[in-house]
Amino acid sequence: MKKKHLIFVGLMLCSYIFSSCNGNTKSNNSNSNTETNNATDFNILVQDWNKAHSSKDVSVFSNLFNNTVLFYGTQMDKNSCIENKLSIFKENPDLYQQIYGDIQKVNINNTEVKCSFVKRVTVKQATIDYPSYLIFRKVDENWKIVTEGDLVTDKNLSKTQSVKTNIPNDAIKGDFNGDGILDYMWLVKPKMDDDGNSCIGDCISYIKFSDQNIPSIKVEDCIHGTPSNEGDLNKNGGDEIGLLPGWFTSCWRGYLVWTFVNGKWVNAVETFSTHCNQWEEGVKPIEIDLNREGYVIIRYSEHTGNDIITKSKSVRIAK
Repeated sequence: MKKKHLIFVGLMLCSYIFSSCNGNTKSNNSNSNTETNNATDFNILVQDWNKAHSSKDVSVFSNLFNNTVLFYGTQMDKNSCIENKLSIFKENPDLYQQIYGDIQKVNINNTEVKCSFVKRVTVKQATIDYPSYLIFRKVDENWKIVTEGDLVTDKNLSKTQSVKTNIPNDAIKGDFNGDGILDYMWLVKPKMDDDGNSCIGDCISYIKFSDQNIPSIKVEDCIHGTPSNEGDLNKNGGDEIGLLPGWFTSCWRGYLVWTFVNGKWVNAVETFSTHCNQWEEGVKPIEIDLNREGYVIIRYSEHTGNDIITKSKSVRIAK
C-alpha cells in the first residue's frame, strides 16, 4: 500500500513540474521579442551610424540601412541613401558629427525600435544641433535602419507642404535663418495703377519667406526688384540677403543688405550707393573680405565730377 502511495505522489510531482516548465516556456516565448529588443545594444548601432559620417565609411551605412529607408521624409532605396551621404561628404569635406547627450530608446512594437538623440553637426566652422531619430526594424534576425530623420526637417516639410503652392517660380533658395534648412524668399511688390506710373497706396514692397516663422522684410520706396542670396557673409550660419530696390526714375540706387540676428532682420552693413553703370558691368556689390575677419568688401559708385566710377572698401559686418 505504501509503495502504491509513493508512486502516486511521484506521478503528481512529475505532472506539476512538467506543467510548471511548460507554463514558463509559454511565458518566455511571449516575451522573447521584448527580451531580444532589450538585449540588443542600440546605443552601439546609433554610435556606429554616427561615426560613419566622420569616417565617411560607406560600408557601415550599407550594413545598417534596410533595402528601403524613409530618408528625411522621402522613401528611398539603400543605394540612393548612400549616394545622398556621399554627395554631402563631397560638398562638406570638413563635416564632423557627434551624438550630444543620451540616446533615448522606445519599443514601437516587437520588431521596431525608435532611438532619439541630439545630432551635433559642425560644417564650415559652424555647429548646429538637430533633434534626430533612427527607427530600427528586425529583418532576418538583424536590426536595420528603416527611417532616418530629424524634428527640424519634419517641421520644415510640414510647413513647406502648407505653403508650397504659394511659392513663386522665381523664388530664391537659401538658409536665411541659420537653422540648416533651405527656404525660399521672394519680393511682393505694391499694387500699381493701370498705367504703372504710381502706386495704389504706399510704394512699399515686402520680402516674404516660405518658412512662416521667418519675419518679412519691409522695403520702403521700392516698386520692384529681385532679392539676392549673398551667402553667409558674417559666418553666423545663415545666408545674408541683398536687394537693389527698383524705382520709377534715376540710375542711382542704394543697395540694401540684411542679416538675421536674434529672430529679427538688421542691416548687415550701411546702405551704399550704386549706379546703373556698376550693374551693367556685372560688378558684385558685396563679398567676404578674406584678409580681415568680420569684414566684407562693398563696391559702390561715386561721381567724380567728370565721370562715375566704381570704388570698393572694407567695412565691418553685423553679426
